[in-house]
Amino acid sequence: MARNKRQKEEPKGFGLILMDQIQNEGTVHHKLVQQIEEKLGRNVVCYVSCFPHPAGTIVDEDATIIENLLKSVDLSKYNYQLDLILHSPGGSPTAAEKIILTCRSYAPNSFRVIVPKTAMSAATLISMGADKIVMSETSELGPIDPQMISVIGQQQIVRPAAAFIDAYLDLVNETKKAIANQEPPHPYIELLRRVDPVWIQVCLKARQLSVTIAKEYLKKYMLKNKSEKEIDEIIECFMKIGEELSHGRVIRGEKVKDYGLDVELIDKNSEIWNKIWELYLRCENYVQLRHLAKYFVARNGGINVQVQAVKILG
Repeated sequence: MARNKRQKEEPKGFGLILMDQIQNEGTVHHKLVQQIEEKLGRNVVCYVSCFPHPAGTIVDEDATIIENLLKSVDLSKYNYQLDLILHSPGGSPTAAEKIILTCRSYAPNSFRVIVPKTAMSAATLISMGADKIVMSETSELGPIDPQMISVIGQQQIVRPAAAFIDAYLDLVNETKKAIANQEPPHPYIELLRRVDPVWIQVCLKARQLSVTIAKEYLKKYMLKNKSEKEIDEIIECFMKIGEELSHGRVIRGEKVKDYGLDVELIDKNSEIWNKIWELYLRCENYVQLRHLAKYFVARNGGINVQVQAVKILG
């Protein structure tokens, strides 16, 4: 046998495997993904964000990172079917659409989104672009009002688009009320001068874009057998819960199903869900300990996105 022939790799052994488990190394995540794939009979990619960090939001570059992972996986192993395990606070609607298109391009036979814990805003939009959403009774979606990032000095602020719009309209209404009551409107006018009207227009357009994307992909895939009126009513539910109550209010599995989306609810104590939950917990811990913005992982590797921590105003 030629000396330069690659030798069989020696296994790590119990001691090193145990240290990997304790230190929560990436190799542990890869094996968990493999185990989940074997049980589901589908290819799996996991995307976990750091919620408190502005760079943890969904951005255009995420689709490219996911594509790099998909290029490294033999998707024919599970007949070009893909499950995206998603935990994210949301972000850009256009970025959400890019992720939908990328996943569907590489998985033409079936695309599902699995929500182990929380998929808000644009992450809910990604879920709407799937054939089916897989959740447990404690999994959470949210309003599809997009998260907007604004910069004040050296700080970045992440707030839903509706919050900026509502604050602007409140100032306008208070100004009108003061004038009608013959009271000094100057305090409100001074605050209005600090508001960029172009930014308010950006927020309004972002909200409309979310509705447009949700409608297009629900009509094309998950809800293709429902009427346009039924789809509009479902989307309205995901807009109104943010407008009337709170952008942060969650919509759990049963309610998502009641609203009309195609949801597969899995027993939270089942063997497969315990594996999915373990992967989510390990990835979230991995992100927090390494100060990452987000983490993408497949059965044969992972990609870290690490940026400088930024303080967020509440």
